[in-house]
Amino acid sequence: MPGPAILARSSDVGLLCAAMRRRDFLKTPGYFVAVASLSKMGGAGCGDSTPGEGTFHFPQGVASGDPRSTSIVLWTRVERTDRSDDSIAVSVHMAKSDDFAELVLDEQVTVGIESDHTVRMVVTELTPATRYFYRFVAGSDISISGRTLTAPPDGDTAPVRLAWVSCQDYSAGTYGAYRELIKQDESRPADQQIQFVVHLGDFIYETIGGQFQVPLGDDFKPVELRDSQGKLRALEPFPGGGGGTIGEVRFARELADYRHLYKQVMRDPHLAAARARWPFIATWDDHEFSDDSWQTQANYTGESLNEASQARKVAANQAWFEYSPVQLSGSVGVAGVDQAASDFAAVAVEDESYDAVDQNNQVTESNNVKAIASMTIYRSFRYGQNVELVITDGRSYRSDHAVPEDMTDNAVFFHTRHAMPWQLVDIFDQGMTANGGSPPAEVLGFANPRMQSPPGTMLGPDQKQWWKDTMKGSNATWKLWGNQVPLMRLMVKNQPSGVLIYDRVITGDTWDGYNTERKELMGFLRDQGIDNVVVITGDIHAHFAGLVMDDYDADMPRAVAAEFCAAGISSNSQFSFFEEASREFPAELRRLVTYDATALGGSDTFVENLNVLVVHGMASAIEASASNDLDKIHQAADPAVNPHLRYVDTNAQGYGVLTVTPTEVTADLVTINRPITDTGTDGPGIVRTATLTVARDQVASLGEPTVTGTKPFPMA
Repeated sequence: MPGPAILARSSDVGLLCAAMRRRDFLKTPGYFVAVASLSKMGGAGCGDSTPGEGTFHFPQGVASGDPRSTSIVLWTRVERTDRSDDSIAVSVHMAKSDDFAELVLDEQVTVGIESDHTVRMVVTELTPATRYFYRFVAGSDISISGRTLTAPPDGDTAPVRLAWVSCQDYSAGTYGAYRELIKQDESRPADQQIQFVVHLGDFIYETIGGQFQVPLGDDFKPVELRDSQGKLRALEPFPGGGGGTIGEVRFARELADYRHLYKQVMRDPHLAAARARWPFIATWDDHEFSDDSWQTQANYTGESLNEASQARKVAANQAWFEYSPVQLSGSVGVAGVDQAASDFAAVAVEDESYDAVDQNNQVTESNNVKAIASMTIYRSFRYGQNVELVITDGRSYRSDHAVPEDMTDNAVFFHTRHAMPWQLVDIFDQGMTANGGSPPAEVLGFANPRMQSPPGTMLGPDQKQWWKDTMKGSNATWKLWGNQVPLMRLMVKNQPSGVLIYDRVITGDTWDGYNTERKELMGFLRDQGIDNVVVITGDIHAHFAGLVMDDYDADMPRAVAAEFCAAGISSNSQFSFFEEASREFPAELRRLVTYDATALGGSDTFVENLNVLVVHGMASAIEASASNDLDKIHQAADPAVNPHLRYVDTNAQGYGVLTVTPTEVTADLVTINRPITDTGTDGPGIVRTATLTVARDQVASLGEPTVTGTKPFPMA
């Protein structure tokens, strides 16, 4: 496709003012969307009076997103330095060189307080697989420059390289992982650099306050975060005080609170640099709204009747839309598949408790329905001949957790959603379909409250059908699924000691808590002969890699996909979470998570024995805590424990990088030094990289990783 004509040179803007005509823009209350094409360019920089330099600034930097072969979304937020709420005229410039000598786009828009002064422009009629540079101008003030890249045309066979990230708790660590990602990318030849970044959610955390204590050296130490200049890194209080206190933290309650979080998080220099370097494709997880949420229900109180939070959900949706460079309405997916994605639309709701769900486990209460419908974000992207990227929403349509929270106040539970007894979770999730339609009245001594319930769902009926149609309808070589929470089974076996009482899943908030629908979807891939499916995942604050089976409970399960789960950018690691929880456990339980190896001839005070427990089983973990001997640890391993797993690193922060070719997919799972100290542009340093490869038409070929750097315990 030929490149667009050069429509203006930056030096000629004044001469063209009379000839230019303003574009028509789509405006909706509460947010702002502008659509511009390269064939039509509105006037910018016109007029007799231009505010002087320093009148405006762009504190959240710039960003681009949702790259397609002929379109991209450009984003910024502009403020007056005097913090007044007056509307601001902003020009959007795009060029093919970073000096902006020749502009291919020069459009002016006006933004105001109704969108929190955020700017989003969908630019169309671009050239595929082309690098563009962009910036924003308000008065005499110019933003930093960003660069972006359109997707290749459908038939392109060149390798596709992407990174994926998640879980960036501002209070748990700095965002140095982005700096390492940038440094790695800059060291590669241009044709091997990352083309885009997939953000799988938890871009913000909805709470402020509290402090982490983590195992450092030979003691538990609080995390005190400072930036590279030594200034304390902390979120400022919510504008209106927030919505209440949970332990030591307060949570976001209204639109101003959620906007407040995005504005502060985006000031991080490493995040800002990454957003200016690559286009992002984003979805959300729970913390953009409320921890472990489902539909419009929060889970802070621990009560079985969840907290109705419809107004908070609408506020969270609006803030996410304002601060994310996404194209929802008008997005294009697989041919013949209806696209449900739709921009945010303001809606008035009240917080009302629900008393019924329908046959698909969706809450029918009208405020819930309206709040959920205020925006739809699941969508797909095509990258050349080899990649169909399918992005889902695993929160807005999921049903309640299988085990009611009020049931977990019992000695057999360690947490309301973690280390859950597997049999209880699985049977409750099946609801009325359990035991062939005759569900048991009691499971493990607990009355079954789900006997009359529909089976659990993660995607909801409409999104599930869209997912099936997209997976089946795509003719791309590889189907990549951007999925928020782990799809693989992560089981902890009780044998042989019995100290856990039951077999347990690490958490019921992942697909392990929705096993019925997992079997349905994976069975669909098997029955439809849909091959070459690779799942990229976040959420669980650890690196995992392994095979997704059609039915983990079958006598001979069949691999239908490979999954790579990347640790969080900054959030407290899975190991640290369990280590902290286990401080209150009896010694025989705590040793399954960690132990002091210095008394056994080792050097580590806090050994990551959780790795051993997950990948080798309880006998191996007990042996580790008794001997710290790698040979004995591996000799005690139980091959029946999570045999689909290929790699485990539970004490990690970092990211993943995926390279897709016509013949294979290679995943790099990168662990960085815990990013407590901000070392500026030097980055925190890389501890290890695990590299795994899947061959085309041989998903079960996923083998053991090649690890460079310090291997995670207990790898030899």
